[in-house]
Amino acid sequence: MRSSKVVAALCAAILAGAGVPAKAASILFAQVDQTCPYVPNGNTLAGYLTSAGHSVTVRHLNTATFNDYASFDQVWVYDLFGGANNNANQLANYANIANWYNGRAPSAQNLIADGRIISSNFGHNEPGWIQGYAHSLDIRGGGLVLGTDHDFYVAGINTINAAIGIDPFFGNVPVSEALVDQNSGLFFENGGAGTHACGTELCIWDNSSPSFAPTGLQSNGTTLTPVAYHGTTADAFANAAVSSTIGSVTFGTCGGEGQPACTVPEPGALATLAVGLGGLAFIARRRRKIA
Repeated sequence: MRSSKVVAALCAAILAGAGVPAKAASILFAQVDQTCPYVPNGNTLAGYLTSAGHSVTVRHLNTATFNDYASFDQVWVYDLFGGANNNANQLANYANIANWYNGRAPSAQNLIADGRIISSNFGHNEPGWIQGYAHSLDIRGGGLVLGTDHDFYVAGINTINAAIGIDPFFGNVPVSEALVDQNSGLFFENGGAGTHACGTELCIWDNSSPSFAPTGLQSNGTTLTPVAYHGTTADAFANAAVSSTIGSVTFGTCGGEGQPACTVPEPGALATLAVGLGGLAFIARRRRKIA
């Protein structure tokens, strides 16, 4: 009985931990254009990822057509550029990014949609929140981050949305904060990094007049769950600032049949668990010999 209690405590401690990335991910941070005043903000967001130990490549999708997306674990698209954003290079890159994502194994089609991404470096700095995206994707084998702002900026990125079978970003939200779902993997896997207190809740900044992120069942068969939202949980699906394929017990989108798991132990944690269980087994055998 005592041993079983120790095992349970060990498992709980290990699975609850959210430490450094499982490995250094290879990340492409792709800015849709390089002629906008918000390019430096994008570079700062990419710098957050570099400072977390990841290998980050920054490029601009309007300058050339790239065909090496398969060499990256994660692709981040940053669209803070007004207008159509549909020159030949951009359209080819949108298609190549979509093909990269659509060609991944279903279990690796992890996605984060952020309609307020610049708010993490727009009068406030939230490196931990942005680094958390990379960490949660990393422990799931990689994936795609789509980041933009209000409807003036979404034309380019929504081309990718359509190509991968998810709804578009839309609207213009005049608020300053978004509530965070504390049951989301994007929260607890990263220890709530990058959030701040807002009354009795925790929030991220949302002060860049952002868009709404797509939510719910998508035409590609995935479900996008609110991660941060305006209002209450009752209307979170209609008012999401950030959404993800990573589910949450809050909204009943994880742990069930055909749903993602509610928690994902890190590879390092599993190794530690194996060592711990092996040690307990050795102690038990030794006690039997003594008895």
